[in-house]
Amino acid sequence: KPDMQTLQGLLKPTADQIGLCYDFAADRKNKAFQHTKVVSECLQGLTWVAYMPGSGMSMPMKTVQESWNSAEFFANKLLMQHRGKDDNQVQWVNTLKQLMKDLADYVKAHHPTGPAWNARGADAKTFKAAAGGSSGPTSGGPPAAPPPPPPGSLQEAKPSGGAAGGNKAALFAELNKGGAVTSGLKKVTSDMKSKNRSDRTGVVKAAPKKQAKQGPKVGTTGIVAGKWLVEGHVQNKEIVIEAPKTNQAVLITGNTDSVVQIKGKVNTIVVDNCKKVGVIFQDVVSTVETVNCKSIQLQPMGKVGSIAIDKTDGCMIYLSDASKEADITTAKSSELNVVVQEGDDYKEYPLPEQFVSKYVDGKFVTMPAEHGAG
Repeated sequence: KPDMQTLQGLLKPTADQIGLCYDFAADRKNKAFQHTKVVSECLQGLTWVAYMPGSGMSMPMKTVQESWNSAEFFANKLLMQHRGKDDNQVQWVNTLKQLMKDLADYVKAHHPTGPAWNARGADAKTFKAAAGGSSGPTSGGPPAAPPPPPPGSLQEAKPSGGAAGGNKAALFAELNKGGAVTSGLKKVTSDMKSKNRSDRTGVVKAAPKKQAKQGPKVGTTGIVAGKWLVEGHVQNKEIVIEAPKTNQAVLITGNTDSVVQIKGKVNTIVVDNCKKVGVIFQDVVSTVETVNCKSIQLQPMGKVGSIAIDKTDGCMIYLSDASKEADITTAKSSELNVVVQEGDDYKEYPLPEQFVSKYVDGKFVTMPAEHGAG
């Protein structure tokens, strides 16, 4: 078993690649943003090999499971986008999900409390990685991995400077004509001059002011008055609440285009005045509530008693097997959809927004409105 310094040296090449992938996946302009986020989150599961007692890390199997829980948020988006349209995309997600499940099972079976080192093995300090320039597989070993794709291949290629050079050449050619350069211009008559035009008032209108785009911003994440507060984040996908207490509440307020992960059991979660925010959480003792929000996504990975949606336009709820029994209450909200895991597949159900009330046998009976044609 190597010491910490030796282990860090052995893991550094892999850690560097995980870091590069993590940075690459942060580019939302990338057309494969959802794919790179899934891969980036899954790669975090490889960090189980660095586990040591007292390191503060989760146990190896839990590390792998947590990485897929984070990746599944983006994987579900891919499934919803491509199901019934592109079977290759759906198969890719399902294969990756099975891979992470198999990795968790392997770690549970062989390394439940940390990497099991060979007591009779060689000193880890003498280990040298195989050279990458070999032309074929070594005898008795697995075949060499295929070469990596060219850097930046997931992004659009930048335009070359050839067009700019051609434009400059054309410009100089025109200038070299001398006085002949003006031969193609139209003659300005008296009625075309500004002072003689009746349709000009002389008042210069101010150009409309353009609203400045709001850039990324890291807000507040911490405990205030005994409860967790997540406030003021913009374009921040890496908000994580680690190891909260069961009796604590979480208030997520005033955030835009961000993702919050809650890794642990809490009492309640309130999402208030947020736009384009996703919340991934474990067990919740009481209620998860959204109010005054737009485009919200909720993904419970564990058990939750009830979910209340109030004054929210656009809410997608992903229910796992553990959270299927949750009560969902809605009021003054629209565009509500629930995705339910059914085996290895997911099915989406829209929640009713309109209701019909009818006076029957001395009382009003209210039912969801049914829309049909013909």
